[in-house]
Amino acid sequence: MKKTLVALAVAAVAATSANAAVVYNQDGTKVEVAGSFRVLLSKNTGERADLKNAGSRVIIKGTQDLGDGYSALANLEIRFDANDKKSFGDIEAKRVYAGFAKEGVGTLTFGKQPTNLDDVAVSDYTYDLGGIKQTKTDGDKVAKFRSADFAGFSFGLDYLFGEKNKDEFNNGSGFGVSAFYTTPEFAADTKLNFEAGFSQVKVDEYKNAPIKEHKVNAFLVGAELVSGPFSLGVDYSQKKATDDFDGIGYKFDKELHAEAIPFNKLRALEVGAKYKYLDNASLYGEYINGKATSADGEKYTKLNAYILGTDYWFTKSVVTYLEAGTFKYKNQASEKYNDNRVGVGFRVYF
Repeated sequence: MKKTLVALAVAAVAATSANAAVVYNQDGTKVEVAGSFRVLLSKNTGERADLKNAGSRVIIKGTQDLGDGYSALANLEIRFDANDKKSFGDIEAKRVYAGFAKEGVGTLTFGKQPTNLDDVAVSDYTYDLGGIKQTKTDGDKVAKFRSADFAGFSFGLDYLFGEKNKDEFNNGSGFGVSAFYTTPEFAADTKLNFEAGFSQVKVDEYKNAPIKEHKVNAFLVGAELVSGPFSLGVDYSQKKATDDFDGIGYKFDKELHAEAIPFNKLRALEVGAKYKYLDNASLYGEYINGKATSADGEKYTKLNAYILGTDYWFTKSVVTYLEAGTFKYKNQASEKYNDNRVGVGFRVYF
């Protein structure tokens, strides 16, 4: 019985929900089941009102105590929106990884998992509409180390494995580094958070078509002030292809797909604010300014986005929210496109 449970899942790097159900806990082995149901009723420009799966998931995780502060761990996360269709029936193994942890040192995991860079951002308080991450935030074959917290400081290292055939370009391989710091409270219930991350990935295809071999470098830096019920965050991110190659797509058309002609450099600034007017309810807003440019500077697309939202927690496990945003795009030919989005979401965590 013990071996079967460990084979199914032997632990997660971090708890996904405070409400995770412990289904087995004996002889140093602990197995938990967690997850969330996420549904979104949205209306976007060019679309009818639609009911979407917004990332519902089931997570099986567990740990095996090895003694002396060591433990083995693994995580299996199942989602129901394979191929990014936001449907309710396409099952996908979104995360599958395992590794080891040492108290006071950190955690080392291997597999299909998010990188440490997925945690680098402080200004996005939305559930669906915000965010400017441009670093490599996940991969199918990732080796990941996350340090323990040392007086408010921690760091992460990631390596992404690429093409296994050594006679071919090592597409998809790369690395990432990240750092996190939270200051001690320097005033009543007031602190600062600082985060930064960098990634480099080798690329030789765009939209599944072969292109010139190059690398994509990206970084994000952010700072956040948290004081009582108020939070204010600022993030800046940038992504650039090497060798002056235009190989990075940008959102512009009515489906928000990448333009046919990609760009060489993307940069984005996001400012977000959040105010908790009740212990279980908040108001938040964000502004995003972005620009994509070609290597010769002749082509560009600019973005100005404005987002407002509010949420209400019925319990610590059930939340509903309302978000609305307008995304204004303009290119070098003064062609404009506005995408207006509004959505009502509902999530149940277990």
